[in-house]
Amino acid sequence: MPVGKGQLNKRLLVGIVLDRSSSMESIKAETISGTNEQFSALRDSDDAANTFVAFFSFNQEVTPVFKNDDGSPKLVPCDSLEDISAADYFPSGMTAMYDAVGDAIEFFSAEAKKADDVLIVVISDGVENKSSRFTSEQISGQVKELQDSGWNFTYIGANQDLTQVAAQLGFHEGNMMAFDANSAGTIQMSSAVSGAIRSYTHCRSEALASGSTSRLSTQNLYDMGNKDDLNVVNDGHEVGDSVDLTVSGGDGCGTTTVTADAEVDEVDEKDGVS
Repeated sequence: MPVGKGQLNKRLLVGIVLDRSSSMESIKAETISGTNEQFSALRDSDDAANTFVAFFSFNQEVTPVFKNDDGSPKLVPCDSLEDISAADYFPSGMTAMYDAVGDAIEFFSAEAKKADDVLIVVISDGVENKSSRFTSEQISGQVKELQDSGWNFTYIGANQDLTQVAAQLGFHEGNMMAFDANSAGTIQMSSAVSGAIRSYTHCRSEALASGSTSRLSTQNLYDMGNKDDLNVVNDGHEVGDSVDLTVSGGDGCGTTTVTADAEVDEVDEKDGVS
């Protein structure tokens, strides 16, 4: 469903934060293909015209893949989003994950307007071992605050305890997924992430078409085909206003009614909808 009129100033900002440490070399080809699959999901979304992407890779250093002439990170509109190749991705070195997430947060905090939806996707096949500028406590505090304001963070990890990573980063566990760091596992992971992106953008488009101007977030990104559990964070309505939204996951749509509040409002699913 296309987005409704009047939504052209409400953007979706997507950050891809991708591990390029030396352990990723064995799945380099699959990682490149999977990243391009995520790009395809974004280009195909109903609101692609208002979707913009920033891309960071990290080993012991954090590098913006999309960058301005001065080397600073850059938001790329979906209609200009080109697939990456082996020339763009060279695994080597160690894993400064906290620094990468911290840099992404700083960039999007400067770029995001009040109503913009934000989705940051972090993919890593190993534990943090080299950050020098950000600590887990700093990242966790920032992430929790931003999630409360409607940002979405997802973490896809291999060879690590995701429960521990959730505690370190502050991400909602329902927005985290494990994968096997081999060819088959990486291909499966990429398909799942792309599917989750499609589900989220479709839910968001349905909500926009119904008139929502508020941020939309989820704590169950990888189960949206079965749960209509988007949260709405009030940015565009007065406290007490009722807003009828139609949101959908991969398997269907559910109609929800949201009452705007000063902080965060839970979406209550109506009985009997399909």
